[in-house]
Amino acid sequence: MSVRWCVAVGLALVFSVAPASLRAQGATGDPVPSSRLPAAAPRLVHDKRLTATYDSVADSTHLAVTTHKGKYFLTIQRPRLTWSVAYRGRTPSEPPPAVVTLEFRTQAPQVAVNSQLTVSFAAGRRLEIPSAGAYSDPGVQTWSHFMRFLVPSLELAEALRTDTVSITVGGITERLKADQINLLRDLLARVGAWPQGESARGGADHEQGR
Repeated sequence: MSVRWCVAVGLALVFSVAPASLRAQGATGDPVPSSRLPAAAPRLVHDKRLTATYDSVADSTHLAVTTHKGKYFLTIQRPRLTWSVAYRGRTPSEPPPAVVTLEFRTQAPQVAVNSQLTVSFAAGRRLEIPSAGAYSDPGVQTWSHFMRFLVPSLELAEALRTDTVSITVGGITERLKADQINLLRDLLARVGAWPQGESARGGADHEQGR
């Protein structure tokens, strides 16, 4: 058997096996089809889409939604607020997730003066949470700064039972509108962290189909 023939056979075996290995490694972060999103009970009125992403290596799913997209144009400076919950496997089970992660993004020249989250609601009541981590991204044209907060699910649910909720980080405040409050109620409901029987205040429940 010639050396050239042996090399050719070896290369053929390598290239026939490598793609299968790459496909197996690339299974993380697979989007969960919309039909497999956890069902909400009750179904709450909003027009946003929740996104579920399954990690096959960690065998966990992240369910996320953005209440505030963020806007930076001339003198307009508004942060982006993204909320997510994580649970084992593809389907939520008991007990419900203990925390909801809030990612609060600002973009230069907007700067938060500190890393404290304050959730204000119901006649002066408030929930204060320190940052669980932060990082900056230089981006293409401007810097973005990200802070993450671990908000206890039960305490967030208590705040969301009211109709007036605002989020403040380092002096930057965003108010939650009625549909945004319902959106977060829906996020909690889909993982069993929203009180059963609670529904949108002043609005009819309807089938989300998402």
